[in-house]
Amino acid sequence: MAELRGCTFPDALRYDPASHLWFAEEPDNVWRVGVTPFGVAISGEILLFTPKPAGRALDAGRAFGLLEAGKTVFPVKTPVAAELLEGNEALGASAALMNTDAYAAWLVRLRIAPQDAAHHLLAWPAARAGIEAQMDLWRFDDLAGFRAPLVGEGAKGLPG
Repeated sequence: MAELRGCTFPDALRYDPASHLWFAEEPDNVWRVGVTPFGVAISGEILLFTPKPAGRALDAGRAFGLLEAGKTVFPVKTPVAAELLEGNEALGASAALMNTDAYAAWLVRLRIAPQDAAHHLLAWPAARAGIEAQMDLWRFDDLAGFRAPLVGEGAKGLPG
């Protein structure tokens, strides 16, 4: 298991650095999808997740659900074209588990074409540079000392 700035990244998973998502491969081109510890940290305290209805075909960049963190609700988007098979309905009551163990709670299960998965979902060594670049944008030095910025407070190094 790799560690970067206090965040763990299991070797068996795949990652999309830009969306802060992890992907766990299952049989038949199905992937369980969740948020990395870094993604949870920059979101603030995650409260709920509401998935879109199962059975939808999603283009790359389309939302598969809404994540509620504090007073903010934002879409969670797939980095690749996929079919939404199932949302984790348990997270609609509480997604608090994600705040203490990002890998214990998955958001959705997606069916992704093998060529898209191979091209876009990166193993840790290939994802590391992109994740480090995202951490730099967020001025994220260490998980233990990071405080998620409030909207307009200078997120991603922009003036508030």
